[in-house]
Amino acid sequence: MIRINLLQERKKAARVDKGNRSLAVGAVIVAAVAAGVFFFVHLPLAASIEELHAENDKRQQNIKKLTEETKEFDTVQAQLNAAQAQEDAIKRLNNARATPAWMLYELSNILTKDHKPTMSPEMTERIKNDPNRQFSPGWDPKRLWITGIEEKNGVMTINGGAQSTTDVTQFALRLQASVFFTDVQPVSVQQQADATSKQLVYKFTLTGKVLY
Repeated sequence: MIRINLLQERKKAARVDKGNRSLAVGAVIVAAVAAGVFFFVHLPLAASIEELHAENDKRQQNIKKLTEETKEFDTVQAQLNAAQAQEDAIKRLNNARATPAWMLYELSNILTKDHKPTMSPEMTERIKNDPNRQFSPGWDPKRLWITGIEEKNGVMTINGGAQSTTDVTQFALRLQASVFFTDVQPVSVQQQADATSKQLVYKFTLTGKVLY
């Protein structure tokens, strides 16, 4: 008599059913995890990205708006700078007018070697007869230099330096002889070391009146 062991088949069927249930449970867990990732990770991240895009678009619109609003500012600023430059140029011209051109020309003439100041016939005759008014014809003006000139209300002030007191005297005598100046006199003559060469020089200040 043949016996069939059905218990073995039932055990196999039970293992298959158990394996299928495990797969089904695993699939459910994977689906749940995927759903959790989608709802709790992907959707918030996507929302954040959309929010960033929206904020960026808003900023770009604000930048464009500000650019349009300030477009005229550069033009106005350029016009303001041009007006300021023009005002500065006018001030420089007015300051230059304070020192007449003929006055500068006369100083240039006096400080040129072998040139004489512009003198009246009376002054020419006076220099011949007054030793205190005479100046040396061979004096070299390069021994003297001017660092500043100021003229205000007909009174001039000249600052400069010289290699010796004699150079200051020669310069002053020529100014006194000129028809364009009067009452020329040294205010101060001081010996001091030159800042660049370190040599001893004479810093001086002369004053006088300008004859218009």
